[in-house]
Amino acid sequence: MTALRVHLCPLAGLGAESALEYEVLDGERGVLERGAAVPGALPRFSRTEFVIAAPDVLLLDATLPRLSGARLRAALPALAEPMLLGEVEHVFAVASTPDAAGRATLALLDRALFKRALDLFARLKIEPASATPEPLALLAGPGRWRLVLGGAYGCLRMGARLGIACSRPEGAEPPVELRLALEQAGVARPEAIEVEGECDAAAWSAALGVPVFAVAADRGRAAPIVLEMLQYEFAPRFADWRTWYLPAALAAALAVVWILGLNLDAWLMQREERQLRSQMIAVFRDALPQVPVVLDPLAQMRRALADMRSGAGTGDAGDFFPLAASFAQAVQAEADAVRMLEYRERALQVRFEPRAVDTAQKREALVERLTKAGLTARFSEATLSVRRGGGA
Repeated sequence: MTALRVHLCPLAGLGAESALEYEVLDGERGVLERGAAVPGALPRFSRTEFVIAAPDVLLLDATLPRLSGARLRAALPALAEPMLLGEVEHVFAVASTPDAAGRATLALLDRALFKRALDLFARLKIEPASATPEPLALLAGPGRWRLVLGGAYGCLRMGARLGIACSRPEGAEPPVELRLALEQAGVARPEAIEVEGECDAAAWSAALGVPVFAVAADRGRAAPIVLEMLQYEFAPRFADWRTWYLPAALAAALAVVWILGLNLDAWLMQREERQLRSQMIAVFRDALPQVPVVLDPLAQMRRALADMRSGAGTGDAGDFFPLAASFAQAVQAEADAVRMLEYRERALQVRFEPRAVDTAQKREALVERLTKAGLTARFSEATLSVRRGGGA
């Protein structure tokens, strides 16, 4: 994914007219394009990264307590307090991922200035997905330090996790901050120091006691992010809609297809219903042409059949009396075995005395006799439901 990396100037001087250097990065963090523009004229990409100027960030090596979440967040300023000159409440502190020994880099910067910078870009609808300190954005090989001399200040990366801002060298002398960093490094002194910019490599080597090499800037790629500054209250709280555009479009298309399918299926079922109803009405009129109005052909046909049976002196086999007679003839139970008979919805509900159907064998034998008589029976506890024919 293509990304934009913006190098912020010192936050105290950042404004809408500040000229900022930027790089366009490919998915492998190779540099595709470089340029400079004021914030409002920066190119727009789905991902934007900030590089915070070295003078704004203090990087410290610290051992983190075994805490996480809100407790770790509350403990970070206390870890840095001995190194601060101002009030700890004004400091925004984050930490890198600790190593196996619990050592991590603690990054500190002014909370108000950082919020002001983020608000400035938010008004321009530029929401950074990441921010990293400038020293850790330099490329440095194993056992080597890298110093970049800019126009206003220098930036030094000391190994994988630490770095500082340096003053501009005076004459052939190296920056005083570089001298102090070497004195404090102890056993972690580098094998060599690489310098991008004008320097007297021989004089620096003699003064520092470490080989110094003048190198050309590696402008073909960007260093990976090893410390994320956008944490806690400054963590990104949004999801870029362009990231979800394709899934959202696909989901919308599937929803439209689903709705169209439902409507098509409903239309086909309604058409089939109308066809079946038309056929039923045609059959009803052929059988009973004397009926003037057909509203419900199925119900009207049932009523007509019942009327014709009554007129002919024959009842429906599913009526109460024929059904009860068939049940009594098939069961031949004792007189006191049946407690209640109820006829509802063309089914006979028979409630037995519990002792008459207290075993599975008795219930199975009773159902078998009713089946042989052409009845369908089903037990529910001590109540038997009996119907004519194959209905249950």
